[in-house]
Amino acid sequence: MNSTTRQPPGYEEVGGRCCPMCEGPADTHWCSHKFTYGPGDDAVELTADLPVGRCEACDFEFLDSEGEKCKTEAVCKHLGVLSPWDIKAIRRRYDMSRAEFARLSGLGEATLARWEKGILTQNRANDRYLRLIAQRDGMDRLRAIAVEPNDVTDAAAPTGERFRVISITSDLRKEQQLFQLRRAA
Repeated sequence: MNSTTRQPPGYEEVGGRCCPMCEGPADTHWCSHKFTYGPGDDAVELTADLPVGRCEACDFEFLDSEGEKCKTEAVCKHLGVLSPWDIKAIRRRYDMSRAEFARLSGLGEATLARWEKGILTQNRANDRYLRLIAQRDGMDRLRAIAVEPNDVTDAAAPTGERFRVISITSDLRKEQQLFQLRRAA
């Protein structure tokens, strides 16, 4: 790691860090870190500026969750997709719970949680969908076409039984035995 003084935009340093080894006071310095992303021949080398904690008492250096966030940001930038924090910001912009956002968008609530926590990265199609939803007119159009199951009228549904029950008769069994798929001419 190479020491730098660069701090990514949006990063707020938390004061009062303690060393995990001796619990002494720790400060933060920034290091440029190279890491491999992807499997086998598809692997690429990415670079991320990471906040490294350094203990003033014992000189122990450590990374915390902020370092992982910086690495995740670098991966998302490489892939050209929204970061977990961008996804969460879209949902919060509309003041919606994860369940409400999932219901409206048709995305799974557990999937949204994985994306927002950085456990999984959304594919390009879902990323584009999220970018459309991020636009006010995109959300307005989604709200216009989204229909809750309770809003659908049952006018087309038959009265009485919801499912037709087929009686198994001997004639039906004979028809089933004679049934064969044939190649089209």
